[in-house]
Amino acid sequence: MRREFSDKASTDAMSPSEIKGPRPMALHLSNALGIWREAPAGAVRFLTGDGAWHPVIADDMAALKACMADPDSHSRFLKAVGAGAGRQAEGFLQGINQYLQHPYVRPESDAVSCLNVGSCELFDFGGDGQPILMVPSLVNPHYVLDLMPGRSLAQYLKQRGFRPFLVKWFDPGEEELTFGLSDFILKRAKPMLEYICALSGAACPVLGYCMGGTLMTGLAARAGDLVSSLALVAAPWDFASEVPHAGRRYAHVMAELLDQLPEGMPVPTDMMQVFFTSVDPTLSDRKFRRFAGLEAQSEEAKFFVALETWANTGAPLARSAAEECIRAWYLENETGRGVWNVGRAPVALEEINCPVWIAAPKKDRLVPQDSAFAMARRLPNATTHDPGAGHVGMMVGSRAERGLWAPLVSWLKNGEVARAA
Repeated sequence: MRREFSDKASTDAMSPSEIKGPRPMALHLSNALGIWREAPAGAVRFLTGDGAWHPVIADDMAALKACMADPDSHSRFLKAVGAGAGRQAEGFLQGINQYLQHPYVRPESDAVSCLNVGSCELFDFGGDGQPILMVPSLVNPHYVLDLMPGRSLAQYLKQRGFRPFLVKWFDPGEEELTFGLSDFILKRAKPMLEYICALSGAACPVLGYCMGGTLMTGLAARAGDLVSSLALVAAPWDFASEVPHAGRRYAHVMAELLDQLPEGMPVPTDMMQVFFTSVDPTLSDRKFRRFAGLEAQSEEAKFFVALETWANTGAPLARSAAEECIRAWYLENETGRGVWNVGRAPVALEEINCPVWIAAPKKDRLVPQDSAFAMARRLPNATTHDPGAGHVGMMVGSRAERGLWAPLVSWLKNGEVARAA
């Protein structure tokens, strides 16, 4: 039975996985308020010469100090810093409050559920065009690929002659919570791809975003006859890349935390959110202060609420899958070393013969471009592309169409022409 789906971010009768956030709230509050509480003490260190400043601002700090030769200016400076810090903290709290009270509700998607495999679902956006399977990360909701009108890669593809199918991993059931990564690939994604190929009578393109791209690389290695082309968007591969993964700094901490969880317990959503927050602990402060200055009913404010709610929505992650990500990927770099197993055999990039398009921006703070592009050196038929935006911005931001969507469609269509010839 086909049914419409909705991922409405309503505050009414929310499940624990749909609480707006930012999550965990206590961490974000302590990070932001700690910054501004520390500002007056930082000002004292500046005046006494006890502070150490980042080289980028060293000249500015020297120029500021030169303007304060008069001792009487010191008290005025300290007073101004304290007042400014208070305003910044107030702005952050105002932004949080406005976000939690914002009435935006995500519109229903026109996609319908067409297949259930365990607790995972496949959604069909319809149309008569070339089917394409779209696979998000296991960690955040699928609908970043269909966020809202005008910010939907799925709708963009449909409008340009494709029939998108989108995997929804959430919410994991009892069986999925025992899964490792190979299980998600071979027991969930593969049957969905087989279903789509049966509809069209041929192999079809597959797009994987972030962790979903890494997983789909494993699927292409195990079921190459089902994949006509593979588009990878910010898919990490080499976790020992020259430009280090920001999350790698805390991967050992995450590994230790995993060891402390009761045996068999899945990884709580807030624990994963702590890992993402570690990439930039000051981000929430900056973005919520900026949100406080937006007109509540502006398109920019609605987009912020839609995206922030997506980023903070989650579900428990299967323990084995989480341990594989942290230990096998981040700490051991099994993917980059060519020893990551899917279906009891290493994923050999050299054996993936379909055309592969690898999109990864230099501005990505979660997945270094070097990490994603490392695949191109071993794949027989790979093309690289820089979308010119950040990890999420390239998918749903103001430059998404120009930087990612349009080049993707061009590659998909030109690739199909080349294969047909």
